[in-house]
Amino acid sequence: MRCFKSWEDMKVGDSVTFYRTFTEGDVSNFTGITGDFNPIHMDPKIASLCGFKDRVVPGLLTAGMLTHAGGTLLPEPYPATQMTFKFLAPVYIGETICAQVIVTEKDPQRNRLSLQMICTNEQNKIVVEGEVTGKLMPVLSLRENM
Repeated sequence: MRCFKSWEDMKVGDSVTFYRTFTEGDVSNFTGITGDFNPIHMDPKIASLCGFKDRVVPGLLTAGMLTHAGGTLLPEPYPATQMTFKFLAPVYIGETICAQVIVTEKDPQRNRLSLQMICTNEQNKIVVEGEVTGKLMPVLSLRENM
């Protein structure tokens, strides 16, 4: 699904909203791939002793919602050059998170694009804020490359 049909259609202030429910499988896959076996992700008792109500979804897994915007919602490939995140509240397995991604900068001369993301939980509490800057990479047709 592409929200913007072309680079020209995108304007500063445009936004896209999408949702994701984080599952046990998501956490298992993420921790297995990254090696992030922090006990608060793995052990409900340890998570509880640390003040959490249950196991916590890894922050970067939640923040990965920003890569969804850059990787599937934009019209052309968008390799990131910089990302920053603020983790403001825990996300728990089974929670549905709403991500709003806003175009904050568009520089057509350098093909530069910046996006801001705000993720909220079901209680409308902000759990993650993020920003990404990257370069939109127009895909050239085979005819143009010949």
